[in-house]
Order: sequence, then C-alpha cells, then structure tokens
Amino acid sequence: MKKISICTVCMNRLTYLRETLPVNIKENMGYPNIEFVLLDYNSQDGLEEWVKENMSEYIESNILKYYKTDKPQYFDLSHSKNMALKLATGDIVCMVDADNYAGPKYAEWINSVFFRNGKNTIMTTIRKTYIPLRDQGGKLCFSRELLHLTRGFDESLVGYGIDDVDLVSRMEKANGKRYFIDDEKYLKFIGHTMKERLENHFLLNNLKNVYVVHSELTNEAEVLYLLHGDAFFSVDYRLVTKDEKEWVNTYGGWGIKKDGHKQGNYKETAKDLTLELEDGRIITYVKDDSGIVFSKTEEQTIHWVRIEEGTEVYYDVVMGYGECINRKIYVDNDLEDRISVNSAGWGEGEVFLNHDRSKMIVVE
Repeated sequence: MKKISICTVCMNRLTYLRETLPVNIKENMGYPNIEFVLLDYNSQDGLEEWVKENMSEYIESNILKYYKTDKPQYFDLSHSKNMALKLATGDIVCMVDADNYAGPKYAEWINSVFFRNGKNTIMTTIRKTYIPLRDQGGKLCFSRELLHLTRGFDESLVGYGIDDVDLVSRMEKANGKRYFIDDEKYLKFIGHTMKERLENHFLLNNLKNVYVVHSELTNEAEVLYLLHGDAFFSVDYRLVTKDEKEWVNTYGGWGIKKDGHKQGNYKETAKDLTLELEDGRIITYVKDDSGIVFSKTEEQTIHWVRIEEGTEVYYDVVMGYGECINRKIYVDNDLEDRISVNSAGWGEGEVFLNHDRSKMIVVE
C-alpha cells in the first residue's frame, strides 16, 4: 500500500479551506498510509490561528502537517505548489486546491488506480487537446519520481493559468500515462469569482491603470498596463475566431501577436504619458482635458480608453495577461519536447512546521 500525500496550498483562502479541509481529512483518514500537507503561503486572514484552534488533533496524530512560509508577498501558483510537493513524503503526491473537495475514499481509489496502472500514472481531468473542467484542472496525482524528473510546475509562468496543463504535458513526455478523474464524487468544488481568483496575485495588486484602444475587446486589442511606480507593459492581443473553443493552446481563441509584448518604464504628467521601451525607443501619448490618452500617426488619431477598475473587462485583461503569456511558454515547452524546467531551482524557501518557530526548515 503506497503512502499518499494530499497537498494543498493556501493564501488568504480560509473561507474555502475551513469548509474543504476538515471534510477531506475525515473522508480519507481511514486510508492507513496518508498525510495531508497544508502550506500556508503567508496568509493574512487568520489561517494560522484557525489551524491551531481547529486542526490540532490531526496534527498531533500526524495526519496533517501544517507548514507556513512568511516570505511571499503575492501568490505564485507554481512556486507554492512546488514547495508543498517537495515537503510531501508520499510515494504518490496529489494536489487538491483549497476550494476543492478530495472526495470520499479518494486516497483508496488513488492507490487502486496506481496498483492497476503503474507508477507512471498521472491522474488528471486535463485532456491533451481540451480542458473539460476548469475548476478542477489543478486536481492531480503522480509519483514523486515523475515530480522530480520534471522538476515540478514551471516557475517562469506568471499570474494565473495553464501551470497544470504544462506539467501534465511534460510528465507525459517522460512516459507518464494520463488516467482521467471523471467520477462526480471526486469533482466537487466551491465556486468563486474572477476577482477572487486574482486578488492575491502581483498584477492585480500593483496595477495603477489599464488602457485599451477599444473600450470593448473585439478581434484585436492593444492593452497598456501601467503599474504603481514606473513600470509598464503593453500587449497586442489577437482573437482567432476559429479557436474560440480552444483552451489549451489559446485562451478561448485569444493569443499574443508575434513581438506583441513590450515593456519598460513610464513617466506621467497631467498632460502626457511617456513610455521608454527596453530597446530605447520613446513614445509619448497626449492627454486631453478629460484625461483620455491619445496618440497620433500620419494616418489617424488613436484614442486609448481607460478600463474602469472592477469591471468585467478589467478582470478579463488582468486574467488574460497571465493566461496568454503562460500559453506561449507552454507551447514552447511542448514544441521543444522539454521534460525538465526550473534549472535554477524549484520550490525553494523557508518554512516552519506545526507552529514551531524554534526550527526553520529550508526547502531546497
């Protein structure tokens, strides 16, 4: 009987975790060789206190291992998951997001699947060509051997999305075989909004203004992201209509044009906005009395409309940035037949175990 580790990372998601984690433990603690690994990724919502007050019996019985890192300021999907997975001691390691339920006797079922199908099994909902269940894409099980062979989730990914697709694809190149999680009893989750998906990520917390050439996204959109401080990046997005149902290689048909990602620093006054690109070029936009930014070419005047914070389009362009950038990285990994990533290190950091501050654990 294989040892199974069920890993969950949490940053300011106590609202979900206090619903899912106790159920996940109770429904699976009958499996005799199991551990739950909870990584508190520097939560500021009372997670540490809640664990101390409500989960002590599981910590004392060694079913639950509670790790906390104080370093991260923002949530990093790949790094946080890699850290939790490296802390796990199971032969089979599993990811279950904080808003997901594992399911009754999930561990027993995992063990039986690996017994029948072998150590190269990858349990996932993700297909090679499509993502049928967006909210359960992060539910994965694989051997420690496959994890270390691939060096985990790609930490060059930014923001939100496609981390699980990329990892499963690279594991498959390392002779992993997909086994699909289809039974509804293993697919229960707590729904949440686009804002909730993004609220702990760097971009949403550092975005000053967003401008788009069109107020509504059409088949093409040039979006300008101004960050607090003086950094900016601009992205030329393109929608390929025939790919609107394609969510693996594109973000519902959206992608970034070739050479369509630029970045640099900006200066802003009441009258103008000046962008200095990394290649040294300088572009100056003019503001009218209402604050609308426009630029002129020989052919036309282009108006840049500010996207209002909190609107659906605002969250779309924040989400879309990471989703599109990450898909380019995934496609490059796929075309280059990469198995291993993160050559400079993965899942590294410092944690404390079970509220004990007297001994720091270095993850390397």
